[in-house]
Amino acid sequence: MEKRTVGIYVRVSTENQVDDGYSVGEQTDKLKKFCDIKDWSVHKVYTDGGWSGSNIKRPGMEMLIDDVKEHRVDTVLVYKLDRLSRSQKDTLYLIEDVFNANGVAFISLNENFDTSTAFGKAMVGILSVFAQLEREQITERMRMGRIGRAKAGYFKGGPHPPFGYDYIDGDLIVNPVQADVVKSMFEDYDQGLSLNKLTRKLNKEGHIGKDINWSYRTVRQVLDNNDYIGKVHYLGVSYEGNHKAIVSESLYNHVQSELKRRQIENYKKFNNPRPFRSKYMLSGLLRCGKCGSTMSSQISSYKKQALSGKRLSYAIRYYCVSSRPSKLHGALSISRVDSCDAPTYSAIELEDKVLTKISTLSKHPERVAKLFTKKVNKIDTKPLNDRLVQIENQIERFMDLYGTGTFSIDRLNSRIAKLNSEKEVITEKLKKATDQGPQLAADRMMDQLANAPQIIASDDYTEQTKLVRSLIDQVILNDARMTIKWHLDW
Repeated sequence: MEKRTVGIYVRVSTENQVDDGYSVGEQTDKLKKFCDIKDWSVHKVYTDGGWSGSNIKRPGMEMLIDDVKEHRVDTVLVYKLDRLSRSQKDTLYLIEDVFNANGVAFISLNENFDTSTAFGKAMVGILSVFAQLEREQITERMRMGRIGRAKAGYFKGGPHPPFGYDYIDGDLIVNPVQADVVKSMFEDYDQGLSLNKLTRKLNKEGHIGKDINWSYRTVRQVLDNNDYIGKVHYLGVSYEGNHKAIVSESLYNHVQSELKRRQIENYKKFNNPRPFRSKYMLSGLLRCGKCGSTMSSQISSYKKQALSGKRLSYAIRYYCVSSRPSKLHGALSISRVDSCDAPTYSAIELEDKVLTKISTLSKHPERVAKLFTKKVNKIDTKPLNDRLVQIENQIERFMDLYGTGTFSIDRLNSRIAKLNSEKEVITEKLKKATDQGPQLAADRMMDQLANAPQIIASDDYTEQTKLVRSLIDQVILNDARMTIKWHLDW
């Protein structure tokens, strides 16, 4: 009898783990007994417990492939063909390009065939077709089941529910701490904050309820997600959900309109680039008090004949309601997109006026304090305090797991470091919610203002721009009247 060195491969998917004949133990026992009867040597049992057969990216399978390529085995033995794979393409790849290419035979005990024979090779092709068909039928049944759940108002499930919710017993349940962050995101964007500024703000505050930093893409995904108005979205269709909404439908719809409007505006800017757009101090901060539109920096150029007879070029920079440039009598002029009659503002004069406001504020701490006492505190401290209790409980649980040997010291330190980081951010938020909060914030702003007079006097335009952007959220212009909305999140 031919002596063989066998690699036994065993796989169970989550839905088949308890089925008779499919458990890891059952398969392993039968395959080892078969090798004993044949007097074959078992090199290793490669096990993938709880892994789907839809692809071959499985740890046990990858180890088996490595050993086949290193010629550590000359035969691969499975209990049933679909334990190898449920994909026709993957099955044929493994047999033809991995096993046969390295001189390794493949045997399926249940189907009773061997690829070293012509009949076995033919049977593999036939059976793999049926395995593929079964997989596609399972996928179709799962898809129909998910559509049914969505129509009934249930979330499609999965390991990652939308930020703001917990997925408990098949239902989306509002997470109070995360939901407060979601509300703030919608409100901030609706009030004019850009996606980039909103992302920076969230990360500056700390990623409360989130393990990693916010990115532009994840912020955009939150604002696009209609789960937050009580909907369930699946395969391009929205259904009425059973879960509680976090934001109002009117706010959500307004944010969607604003997202589209800004996208179109950015697209136009990209395809009609104007020089120096992002270099100027007040770019992105100005808003018209009459029509509510953003205001941008423009340059008007013209030529004038000097006493010497030479024609010299001049350029005047100013701010105006967002518009498009056009040529008029050889000079660059501005064609208004709408009918707003807001005037244009000299960039130099307007920027000087803003810097003067900052300089004046830096000399009056009482005015800074007044800014923060006017700020109405709407923070609900209960969810934050509840989250602190949860963090303490989690830390205790991780310590217990470490004590039982379940956690390594590195894993323990990593988890506790993340929890302590979130704890510090929440503690800081709670501190801001106390009576001392406004005074602490005012002190921080005064620290920033301390260097303002020197920066303004330096004539360093770059540093002046940084100063303005660190202190101001928005400047609203209504004819000669200028209103500054200071950055109050300190």
